[in-house]
Amino acid sequence: MKAVLAVAILAVLAAQTPACSAPVAEPRLTIEQLTSIFENDTPILQYTYCQNIHDRRGLTFGFAGFTSGTYDGTLFLEEYQRLAPGNPLVRYLPAFKKIDAGPHDAEGRNPSLAGLAGFRETFRALGDDPAFIQAQQNLVDHLYWGPSQRIARRVDARLPISRGEFYDACINHGEDGLEELVHATNHRLGGTPRNGIPERKWLAEFLTQRLALLRSDPDWRRSTDRVKVYQRLLARGNVRLVRPIRLTCYGDHFVLP
Repeated sequence: MKAVLAVAILAVLAAQTPACSAPVAEPRLTIEQLTSIFENDTPILQYTYCQNIHDRRGLTFGFAGFTSGTYDGTLFLEEYQRLAPGNPLVRYLPAFKKIDAGPHDAEGRNPSLAGLAGFRETFRALGDDPAFIQAQQNLVDHLYWGPSQRIARRVDARLPISRGEFYDACINHGEDGLEELVHATNHRLGGTPRNGIPERKWLAEFLTQRLALLRSDPDWRRSTDRVKVYQRLLARGNVRLVRPIRLTCYGDHFVLP
């Protein structure tokens, strides 16, 4: 199923990739910077980030946190190859595909690093390649931003804070995981904003559901601040993500001016 989905995504990317990146508009920039803080401890999008964070997903890399052990890493390499044939990461495609074909746990994770020696150093050196950056942006749009915003529209979640939380949940849990959280929230409240549930009340319950999910997983337990930040924004009434935003995450203090 995931292999079929990967082929479909690559076909869409090939048909729709723009010639160059459009500037990221507000509040999307704010939303992506918040997730960058959660993922990489900085509001600056980390296109060259690459590390093994020991979460059973192999290597985590790029500003959105693609991984070698959950299929999207291979999608990135294939998109990058499409934009820049013969790029320095092409030689790692066979190893990524072998990891994809190997055993995965119930969460779809394979921690294997077989064949990836030198990948981190090579990846980190590519920040000046526009195709390297564009490939990441293209894949984020199709795997995370697009799906998260479609789901938000479906439930009639209109506030920027809701749309940001949906994007972050999609990055963290994938589209299927986001759908499960939406279903759990709907079940708890008996509907969605589209059915008349006040959006702030619905979002508060969604955050409660997601926090419980993170706390239930030993690998995700340390990531609960990514939910708590949104809970504090909601409690303060900053539902439109108006800047400046001051926040604390994992013990560090940040300001989005």
